[in-house]
Amino acid sequence: MAVSGWRFEVNRFPSIGREIALALGVEPPPECKLDHGRITLTFRRLAGTRWAESQQIEYAVRATGVARMVCANDDRRQVRKAGTRAIAVAFEDATVVQGCAVVARWECVMPADR
Repeated sequence: MAVSGWRFEVNRFPSIGREIALALGVEPPPECKLDHGRITLTFRRLAGTRWAESQQIEYAVRATGVARMVCANDDRRQVRKAGTRAIAVAFEDATVVQGCAVVARWECVMPADR
């Protein structure tokens, strides 16, 4: 039986997340994943899902700019290349509502030219 040629690979880069967090002054650092050439930054415990949309977009633009600078200075070619592409910025917040765990997620993909 032949095995499909599809490869699925997700790389996590905690060091990049820490550098981004330091530059933005946030804690905890965002989770930084590289999946099929796209970086996804997931910020947790910022209450970002409850912010006004304009504040969410402003923060995503700022985080993307910082991520591009961090990636441009990275030693890994894969990371430098990904930093020039679209970057997804997500906020995830968890809460308990009537005894149920509820996770809210907001995500924005910033195009490469931003």
